[in-house]
Amino acid sequence: MRQAVELAWSCACLITGGKHRILFVDDIMFKEPVEIGSVLMLHSQIIYSTNKRFQMRVRIERRSPNNLMDEGVATNVLHLTFEADEPVPTIMPKTYGESMLYLTGKRHYNIQAQNYHDVFV
Repeated sequence: MRQAVELAWSCACLITGGKHRILFVDDIMFKEPVEIGSVLMLHSQIIYSTNKRFQMRVRIERRSPNNLMDEGVATNVLHLTFEADEPVPTIMPKTYGESMLYLTGKRHYNIQAQNYHDVFV
């Protein structure tokens, strides 16, 4: 999980220049077990943004060391909310798949923003 957070941080650096902080780490979904010796592939992307905040998704998949070119099996998905010092570019989906991720990111962001408001206000 540490590597997933570090990957999300690195991806966030691409649009903020390193001037950001993690506000929330959403529930981590464990979908499948990971056997010892498996190779993990991590994919991160920004799926939603609004002003200075943005939602990052990290997908972790496992692959067999014997068949690294085969499609992996998704084992975990993490959602993290970041806040930058400056406004970030607006995320605009171009495909159906990106639109579904965008809506998922907006949903996670809204839930976390509500929880943040309840705790600090």
